[in-house]
Amino acid sequence: MTAAFALFPGPWVWRVAARDARRGLKSVLLSMVGVVFGVAAVVGAFSFRDSLQRSVRAQSKILLGADLAIAGREPFSAEAEALVASLPGERSRQVSFASMAYFPRGGGSRLVQVRALAGGFPYYGKLETDPPEAAARFRDGPNALVDEALMHQMNAGVGDFVRIGDRQFRIAGKLIRIPGETPALSLISPRVYIPLAFLEETGLIRTGSLARYRVFLKLPDGMDADRLAHGLSGQLSALRLEADTVSRRLRRIEHATENLSRYLQLATFVAVLLAGVGVASGIHAYAREKRAAAATLRCIGALPEETVAVYLIQALAIAAAGSIAGAALGAALQALLPLALADFLPVAPAASFSLPGLVAGLLVGMAAAALFALLPLVGLRKVAPLAALRASCEPVKSPARDPVLWALGTILVVGILGFAAAAAGRWLHGLWFTAAILVVSALLTGLARGSALLARKITPAFFPFPWRQGLANLHRPDNQTAALTLAVGLGTFLLATLYGVRGMLLNQVLDRVGEGEPNLVLFDVQQDQRDGVAALLRSFGIRGSEEVPVVTMRLSAVKDRRVEELRADPKAPIPYWALRREYRSTFRSGLASTETLAAGRWYPSAPPDGGPVPVSLETGIAETLGVRIGDRLEFDVQGVRLAVRVASLREVDWQRLRPNFFVVFPEGVLESAPRFYAILTRADSREALARVQRALAERFPTVSIIDLGLVLETLSAILRKVAGAIRFIALFTIVTGAAVLAGAVLGSRAQRVREGILLRTLGAPRAQIVAAVAAEYLFLGVIAGGSGAALSVLATWGLSFYFLGTAAVISWSSLVLVLAAAAGTTLLAGIAGCAGIFRRSPLEALRAET
Repeated sequence: MTAAFALFPGPWVWRVAARDARRGLKSVLLSMVGVVFGVAAVVGAFSFRDSLQRSVRAQSKILLGADLAIAGREPFSAEAEALVASLPGERSRQVSFASMAYFPRGGGSRLVQVRALAGGFPYYGKLETDPPEAAARFRDGPNALVDEALMHQMNAGVGDFVRIGDRQFRIAGKLIRIPGETPALSLISPRVYIPLAFLEETGLIRTGSLARYRVFLKLPDGMDADRLAHGLSGQLSALRLEADTVSRRLRRIEHATENLSRYLQLATFVAVLLAGVGVASGIHAYAREKRAAAATLRCIGALPEETVAVYLIQALAIAAAGSIAGAALGAALQALLPLALADFLPVAPAASFSLPGLVAGLLVGMAAAALFALLPLVGLRKVAPLAALRASCEPVKSPARDPVLWALGTILVVGILGFAAAAAGRWLHGLWFTAAILVVSALLTGLARGSALLARKITPAFFPFPWRQGLANLHRPDNQTAALTLAVGLGTFLLATLYGVRGMLLNQVLDRVGEGEPNLVLFDVQQDQRDGVAALLRSFGIRGSEEVPVVTMRLSAVKDRRVEELRADPKAPIPYWALRREYRSTFRSGLASTETLAAGRWYPSAPPDGGPVPVSLETGIAETLGVRIGDRLEFDVQGVRLAVRVASLREVDWQRLRPNFFVVFPEGVLESAPRFYAILTRADSREALARVQRALAERFPTVSIIDLGLVLETLSAILRKVAGAIRFIALFTIVTGAAVLAGAVLGSRAQRVREGILLRTLGAPRAQIVAAVAAEYLFLGVIAGGSGAALSVLATWGLSFYFLGTAAVISWSSLVLVLAAAAGTTLLAGIAGCAGIFRRSPLEALRAET
């Protein structure tokens, strides 16, 4: 087939295609239903991406709430205060830290993110509260705004009280949304706002307290915040401060939303591929029906290329109509995506028309339809003119090494790779995606063909006739086994893998809080509180608690290079966060249960030689800092410089719910340094756990409590939200697969009618014919669902081994549920699609066939 002809077929080819399309196009129409949903998925995803990016840019100042933010991990020094005072514009202050919130009415407590606020922040956007006036009213006295979800959890209402540290606050309103923050964050760390003027009365800010101090500025009109931040970078670095601007926040948000949109595009492209499978299946059946017509065209002088073009024009015309309908549906669909993903979006995107998304959907849909339609149609060029006289005994034999088919297959794979690379942003990621699609599709197709071969070779004689007939239909000519297995199996694979990974993550956490493991962790226990906390735990019958000392410090030198010098060096290989962070370290004589020695020598106590202190570093932070055994570091331990050397490296299991540390000192060095303690303990029941937390919150309000059971519940809630969002995205694929399933079933309706007529002519009762059809589609559903479920088990194992680093745990109940849904849907579609078998009498149908 020449390229020129493929682009410009003759006028008579178009006339023949139009005349031939007046009848017999129902099967092709049904096969194109998948194109509608595939194009709708692409248009919806691309339009959602564009509208989200426009909304993020339009609301960019709301993301930060100010023009400029200056932040640090310590209270601002006199020099820092002078620098802030020299800056123009309005300013607000915020101190944020983790602490316990105790609700006297119900006696419940929860670790929250406390934000003490002074000034008019946010300057752009607003704190959404219920009642609305609470956002301003809470600043007028000892009031608080409490996260709405937390208030529901604690059964608290507006007007009740919450205690933060040593101070009690009246709840002025529910906190519904914070500008620039995702609602899902409230599940991880509920927020509580209090006035900054009452922070000191809480007694929570002490030496070593882990808090973040911010000053938000609204600059005068026309002042460039980025230029100002760049000019202050040297001073801020020297003062251990950092600046954030609207443009910097915007870049981070755009990066996150771009990753989300790429995932959407890749997920929806699977729907397009499924739609292509439906097109290929429907056109395959249509091409077999048109063999006699194709042979007639050859008899009157049509070239092979012209014969193929007649039916390709028909397929593309219907695909174009389906693409237009899909584009319209996709434009409406983008309004639903923000609802499904609202908990993970920093702004609410406004639905808007996206011309690039529309064009992308149309092009992708038409290209997929053309390629998948050509795969079965190119066989018509091999039809001989003689087949017009003996079509029933002149099967089309397409050679296995047909170069045209290989060329089309190559173009298809290159197209998938190009789209995947463009959506993922990297060729390597696109290559992995393409490889995964090809492997899963090949495995599903191979399993389908293997099942058909097995049905041909092994049919139990004791099966009743309908069951034997149903098995025989799996390998009959023009069977739908491969197409249906690919469509239904891929949907089953996606859903089963989703449930498998979710269950595995939950089991992973359950394993960390197993029998005998601590289920309660107390943080920020000061030295003068140790005895009181221990006595309270003993009063509840809790003994054997583990106390872990924690000393805060900062890096001051790495391998004899000052941190200030490294921060100022743009070529320094050490990340900025590793130089700026506050290191919480401990001291002990041995390794913890979560640690293994990877290299070097462990020192239980400091040697008396007076040299640099031998310390143990976690392997990850050692790699980040670029240090090895024997290298030297220097720490600033709350004003005291301490030289150390790397004596050993440790592997740390960070997934264990225990205090873990980057740096561990030997005994005999840090005992005189200011420190606090983390206490690990265990209560034997949920009731005992609740009583202990209530008593601790009442007597030691400044102690932070982490209930590991609550951590599990929180993780489960987050995973439910994530699973819900992914299910919605996977719905594109599932709906398209259902459309392909219906198209494949109804596309073979003509053959089903003929088979039913023959069986009725031979005396088969109606119930027996229906049972045969039901048996066939039940077998197809089990094969397709079983194939997808089996591949999901392999995928779950691969994800657990290579990405999660844990033993694979298969949720068999979820697997059986998904498999039953796949088999049931296929069965219902098959029975519904063949409902017209009994509408015509055998004689009428036989006359229509002659």
